[in-house]
Parts: sequence; structure tokens; C-alpha cells
Amino acid sequence: MARKKKLEFETNYLMVRLILTAVILVAFLLTFFLGNGLDFFKVAAAVKDFNKYPFEIHFIDVGLGDSIFMRLPNNKTMLVDCGPNEDGNHVVEYLSDLFAYEKIDALDYLVLTHQDADHVGKGAAIFETFQVNTIYRPKVLSKDEVTIYGNPNSYKTSTTQTYNNVIMAAYKESNCEMIYSEKNIKLFDSDFSVEFLSPAKDTYSNSNDYSPMIMVTYLARKFLLTGDGESVAEKEVVATYGTDLKADVLKVGHHGSNTSTSLDFLEMVKPQIAVISVSENNKYKFPKLETLGRLEIVGAKVLTTSKFGTIAMTVDSNGNIIEAYSSESKHIDVPILIVCCCVALILVWGIKVRKKTDKKN
Repeated sequence: MARKKKLEFETNYLMVRLILTAVILVAFLLTFFLGNGLDFFKVAAAVKDFNKYPFEIHFIDVGLGDSIFMRLPNNKTMLVDCGPNEDGNHVVEYLSDLFAYEKIDALDYLVLTHQDADHVGKGAAIFETFQVNTIYRPKVLSKDEVTIYGNPNSYKTSTTQTYNNVIMAAYKESNCEMIYSEKNIKLFDSDFSVEFLSPAKDTYSNSNDYSPMIMVTYLARKFLLTGDGESVAEKEVVATYGTDLKADVLKVGHHGSNTSTSLDFLEMVKPQIAVISVSENNKYKFPKLETLGRLEIVGAKVLTTSKFGTIAMTVDSNGNIIEAYSSESKHIDVPILIVCCCVALILVWGIKVRKKTDKKN
């Protein structure tokens, strides 16, 4: 009799375990699928349809730094900066997922705006992961570069190891053309253009002013990328281009620092949308209130990566700018979900419950 009760207990306990296991697995699958767990594209669902359009631009959330990816209408690709060399910068993973989703096999153009680590930090990893065909870089040499190749033009030399690693990786990249960024570089096609409006000089006292101002035009929509360009760079382009600086979207200079985005510059650009690449609660307290105030004066809608995550845009056939943000994504962190599922299963199958025995009188 006791043996029969024990067998019944073990059978019932096994059934409870099996039912709990089924519940855990069903919950895992529902969360996985409803959370877009199968999506390569870890950004808002709308971006999955961007590959239907000839042009797309992604202001990738890399924290306090810059990284902007573009797929151009001629199917060429361009990455402007790589973000900082920090664990929170997932630019390589983001691009890998995007390239797999859109069947992209190389970076045609990589632009390093200037030598600061928050813009070039993941540069070496970019070269390790992707084929890069052309690199535009500032007229600032790295320390090993000077040692090996000299400095015939008397350009400034950066002593930082991060910048050195990126430049030396560029030299090792097969079939990669290296070009110095400067005013009047133009990449044209029938319905779009990419034009470097600066730098106009070979040497600047402030490293941020080496950043090229790049105007990207598609279907009469204009996107102005500024790197960390400050007052000197802004004055140069205002003096040269004036109202031709008008752009629909402005990538705000130097993460919203007060030393960039002057009112004189904004009155020429008059952006509808201003994108600021910045981390939340950063030590510099970017973007500055003064900068936000000037953007408000010209009526720009401000989008920050700290609030919206990765900000992606495309342009439809009617010239309308379509936006999508990763903060709208229902994407679930799959590794964490798997860990939680495994822990729950271990608890279900690992904990032993003893049957209470009847006390004898």
C-alpha cells in the first residue's frame, strides 16, 4: 500500500513538473515572438521596410559619440564615425545585423571625421569585421604612421593609441584607398549627392574643427552632418555657402555642446529636425540648455539618441522623411530571456519535494 502511494505521488509530481515545463516553454516562445526575437534588425519594426527605399540613414545609438550609417541610392554604403571603444557601443553588432538583413557585403566609404576616441574608438573593429573600400580621414597623422611613412606635409600628429590603431588598421586593409577629407570632395549620381563642405584648411588649433561638414542630398531632401565641428568650422561654411546650407535634418555638432550650433549657423541651416548623438546623464551634461534654446528659436524638432535610441530615417518617392526609433521597438534581450528560462527549468527539475509520511499511533 505504501509503495502504491509512493508511486502515485511520484507520478503526480512528474506531471506537475511536465506541466510547469510546458508553461515555461510556452511563455518563452510567446515572449520571444511577440518581442520580435527573430528580427535581425534591433530597431523599430518600421525600419525593416526601409530596404524598399533607395536611401536610408541611421544615427546609431553609441552613447556619447557619433556613428552614422547610410545606404545610398546607388547601393553604395557609407559609415561616418564608429563611436567610442566602450562595451556599450554595439555599432559592429548593429551593422552586422543590418548587413545580414539587407544583404550588404562591404562598406564602400568610411569617414573618420577627426581623431577623438568617441568618434573612432571602434574603427579597428570595423576593419576587422567588414571590408572597407575607401577611407576619408583627417589631415592628422598617427604616431606609428609618422614613424613608418614620415610626415612630408607637416600635418599634426596624434599621440593617442586609439587613433593609431584605427589608422594602422586602415593601412593593413586590402584594396582600401585612403583619402584626406577636404572641401569640395563630391560623390554624385543622377538623383543624389554627397559633398564635403569643409575643412578648408590643413591645420586647426582645435581637433574638432577637422570634422568635415557633409551635405547629403536625395530627392531635394538634405541632411547636414557636422561631426564635432565648432565655431571655426561653422564660420567657414557660413561664409562660403550662406543660405545654401539649408537642410531638412541637421546632425548637431559636438553632441549639443555650447561651442557648436551657433545661432548664425542655425539661421542658415534652418533644420526641421535636429539629431543629437549623446548618452543620458553624461559627465559633460550634453546637450547644453543654450544649444537647445537656439534650436528652439529656429523651430527644429530635437531628437536625441539618449531618449530615442538609434534614429533611422528614409525618404519616400514623394520626398517625405520617414522616421523610426529603437525606443519604439518591442525587441527582447534574447540572452537574458534564455537565462531566465533555464533558471526556471532548473528550479522545476532540481528541487526535490519529499512526501510526508503518516505518523504511527
